[in-house]
Amino acid sequence: MRKSIIVIIVFVLLAAISSVAYYVWLSSIPGSIRSGETSKSQETIEVIDALGRTVKIKMPINRVIITGKGSWPIMTVAYMFPNAKKVLYGLSSSLNSTLFRMIDPNLADKIVPVELSVEEISKAKPDVVILKTTMRSLGDQLEELGIHVVYVDLENLESYVRDLRVLGKIFMDERRGEGLARYYSEWVNSIASMAPPSAERPKVLFLYYSVKGGEVAFNVPGSGWLQTFMVEVAGGYPLSKEAPGTGWNTVTFEQIARWAPNIIFIVTYSNKPSPSEVKERLLRDEMWTNIPAIRSGRVYAVPDDCNVAALGSWDAPGSRWILGLLWMAKKIHPSIFQDLDIKEEVERFYTKIYGLSKADAEKVIAQITGDFP
Repeated sequence: MRKSIIVIIVFVLLAAISSVAYYVWLSSIPGSIRSGETSKSQETIEVIDALGRTVKIKMPINRVIITGKGSWPIMTVAYMFPNAKKVLYGLSSSLNSTLFRMIDPNLADKIVPVELSVEEISKAKPDVVILKTTMRSLGDQLEELGIHVVYVDLENLESYVRDLRVLGKIFMDERRGEGLARYYSEWVNSIASMAPPSAERPKVLFLYYSVKGGEVAFNVPGSGWLQTFMVEVAGGYPLSKEAPGTGWNTVTFEQIARWAPNIIFIVTYSNKPSPSEVKERLLRDEMWTNIPAIRSGRVYAVPDDCNVAALGSWDAPGSRWILGLLWMAKKIHPSIFQDLDIKEEVERFYTKIYGLSKADAEKVIAQITGDFP
């Protein structure tokens, strides 16, 4: 009985804390924005979102909320638009990292401790809410309240190009949206054009090493996933193309041994263990000795610039997967891409695309984990 009372008290306290934090955040939104005060201009913009729907939004756009499961990649992309810092609110705490605090010094004021409810979003009176395409149920509820909803996907190059143009309209910087779309497209096309023909490609295993309840699992991405696409563009033969599932596929060591990968890229989306720690374990594990990648030492921990779950991992669909592509190409074909200066490109990304000073960019680069450069 006593334990039950303690649990109830803790639950009530947590609910109270979350409620207070939400109203503190709500009160931090400028009064004119919170009250829904509109500009004299009744100009509207039209966007065609990832679901093919035409959405009309009144200008100016002063308040944008990005929320829902899987929203963090959208936030990382939104911050490539300078105007985003002026209009974003109600962000997930998953974005709270050194990199994004540098990008937006006021980030703490925009973060909410728990995912916003439909009612809380409505009270914030957003001009538009941006959701992942998988969040249709939440979007439908918001639209019933008259709130504009735009869906994005950001899962592959094609959707990135489309969604960057959509975000360019929402953040009132279409020119930048077009420029960013070109940036991603041109790098992908440039790397792909230099990669060797299929017969000369090494077998590459992209491995997500996970630990749950003390049980280790080896996972490979689906054949249509971004990681598989990255390996192929970078000039490798992605063994994950042979996996049957569309999501993460759990595979056995025996399957990995049959595949006999020449190169292994490792992610854990965790610091316990980190990709670098897993790499060292595999290199020392006698059971893995006969795998070609282990024998040659071509096992690499994927870089991470945030060290917060998947937020900073360069294979994830956040903004820096393009840096991951360049890094992979250099690791798979060092002679072909010998003139590609990864550190230079990474610094350029942080300064030109995220607007960091050179000094701040160097601080971020210094804390990148994994096999960088």
